[in-house]
Amino acid sequence: MRITDIFLTKRSKAENQAEKIKDYRNIVILQTLIISSALLLREIFDMAGMEPHLSSVIRDVLFLLFGGIYVLILWDLLRNFTKKTVLVTVLFLVIMGSYVLALFTVNPLYEFFHTEAEKRPYLFLIHLVLFSTEAIVIYHAIFDIFAGRRLSEEKLWGSACIFLMIGICFGSLYDLINILHPGSMGVPLPLGLESYTACIAFSMTIIGGHEAYPNAIPLILNSYN
Repeated sequence: MRITDIFLTKRSKAENQAEKIKDYRNIVILQTLIISSALLLREIFDMAGMEPHLSSVIRDVLFLLFGGIYVLILWDLLRNFTKKTVLVTVLFLVIMGSYVLALFTVNPLYEFFHTEAEKRPYLFLIHLVLFSTEAIVIYHAIFDIFAGRRLSEEKLWGSACIFLMIGICFGSLYDLINILHPGSMGVPLPLGLESYTACIAFSMTIIGGHEAYPNAIPLILNSYN
């Protein structure tokens, strides 16, 4: 078997549709876990009486675990939209390379960087890759689920996937802005998972029709007004 066969396999139309349904469903599950961990997990641990530092560490470890599986399934979904082996291979290397970099940059168990200034360029690169990957998936998925008029299981899971991914994608965008201009959210947020989870929470709150971080800079506030 050639190495490229690992990244791009030939499937029939029915097999490809079944694969997309599975990927859409798995992504929605991971999106729900990521959003829930960003919004609720640490607060639940705090209410249970867990020491604040420990609750943050556990939340961050779970968040990174869910995130790793999430980006891998995103890549698997992208394979259904293109037949270009080189593109699929490069995307895999870039996505997984960025995730490995994230494990060092925002590791909740060991601090590899002593200042935010040291890790800022790496955080920017990680979020740029994540935002770009999600934007590419959203672009292809929109064309995919709206092709044809017949309602199907694929369209239902795809629509849920796109809705939640837009929220997470904008969370990455807001965190990119906050990395470039710390304090953009209007409150002091340590760069890293603390900032990213807050940006996801902010994005999903806005999608839900509620106000959040009213003192954020106009660039962020105007993005949803």
